[in-house]
Amino acid sequence: MNKYKKLLSWGVMLVFMMTIMLSVTPAYAFSVADLLGQATTANDSSVSNGMSTGKGMLDVFLGLLLGNLLGNGFNNSTGGATKDNPTSGLVSASAKEFVGFYAEWWGADTSSYNSMVKNTDVIKTIAPFWATMQADGTVVDRGGNDHAAVVKTAQQKDMTVLLLVNNAKQDNNTTAPVHTVLANPVLRTKAIDNFEAYIKKYNLDGINVDFEMVPAEDRDNLTAFMRELSARLKPQGLLVTIDVFPKQNENNDVAAAYDYAELANYADKIMIMAYDNHGMWSGPGPIADIGWVENSLKYALKFIPKNKLYLGIAAYGYDWSAQGTQSLEYKAIMDLSQRYGQAVQWDDASKSPYFSYTAADGIAHTVWFENGESLKHKLALITKYDIAGAAMWKLGEEDPDVWPVLRELFHK
Repeated sequence: MNKYKKLLSWGVMLVFMMTIMLSVTPAYAFSVADLLGQATTANDSSVSNGMSTGKGMLDVFLGLLLGNLLGNGFNNSTGGATKDNPTSGLVSASAKEFVGFYAEWWGADTSSYNSMVKNTDVIKTIAPFWATMQADGTVVDRGGNDHAAVVKTAQQKDMTVLLLVNNAKQDNNTTAPVHTVLANPVLRTKAIDNFEAYIKKYNLDGINVDFEMVPAEDRDNLTAFMRELSARLKPQGLLVTIDVFPKQNENNDVAAAYDYAELANYADKIMIMAYDNHGMWSGPGPIADIGWVENSLKYALKFIPKNKLYLGIAAYGYDWSAQGTQSLEYKAIMDLSQRYGQAVQWDDASKSPYFSYTAADGIAHTVWFENGESLKHKLALITKYDIAGAAMWKLGEEDPDVWPVLRELFHK
């Protein structure tokens, strides 16, 4: 009898609260997630679509009622790792995709291939850097290993293969080749013709456009190019993707040409290259300061749907000295650390590893790089903001310890 009295009491309370809450709660009322202290981003669909009315409080009382009757604590339903603490897990509610940028720097360079075949359970897409667009719209093959064999192996392992094509670099005192193409509708069509032919030659699944240092004046031209490329390839079932520089406003000249919102209309995937925070053009510093990465990601999410956005992560580092700056893969960096007896230090503010050493010639060097621990913090942002995935430059340069971290978040 006491059991039924208790049930009746809960029922009366529920009806009473429904009567009050449904009539007075405004359209922006908090949801169950808000009440339980769960982080919600500006891109959360329940917020952006204004879906919460009086239902938030109703959900709470329904949960309390059911929990009381069934003996389940309502708050236990929100258990699990916190999004902000990478050491507590990288579990995500939605499936995430890992993209591996793939490059061969010389004919016998198999580092990307070896990394790919060892990690087929994690890698969903590879983007081989095989082509460069010239000022006349032609495409030059960069050589490397047997393209057809790489594509066959990848596709047999259920990987998507995208042609990564970049733009020829600008010589001193000359017009940027990418401007020449983008500003000319005839050359744009010629370039797209050549991209399409290359994709079909090797039975690829689409394209990854990696146009860098595009003049700000070509902002609309780049958008037009992506619109025309999309119109050509998407009806054939091919993917159209693009890599973009990070930015936190529209005043950054090197990133001004990327109209995030417009590009999102035509690209299936947008990879934000959130690395090279410091590099060959600067003094020593983090490759990807965690604060800089997160702010860049938040800015991108103002314009790019989260299901199209991929966080670019680095697998390498830089060695700065008076002799210049050199890009190094993880293994070479660890060799330097051991050779000169310098332990790796940790900068907690940027969540980045580094060390300094003095070479045999007496010249001082400073090295900043990415490793499994630093990438764990970047990968946590993918879960925190619920974006589509990550894209790493490049396969074969990484710290082996990154793969257990990647397996925790990415699975096929």
